[in-house]
Amino acid sequence: MKTPNTSNNTNTPTSAGLDDQDYLALASSMINAESQIGPVPVDPDIAEAMGAFSEDALSSDDALDSHFDGIDPTADAEGSNHG
Repeated sequence: MKTPNTSNNTNTPTSAGLDDQDYLALASSMINAESQIGPVPVDPDIAEAMGAFSEDALSSDDALDSHFDGIDPTADAEGSNHG
């Protein structure tokens, strides 16, 4: 990720620059502050750092499988044979 060039001064020590993590943290806090006023366009890299693209949902197959957890589909057929 490219960080913005904040100064053309060659006397600035390299430690004064922002690394990616600090840049993303600063940008995230600015987005949070600006979003109090209204919608704010967000760079995809910053949005990802803010957790916008994390996918924690179940897949449709996992969701369907979880619906039947603990249920034996043959239980009714077995119970009716003991009549």
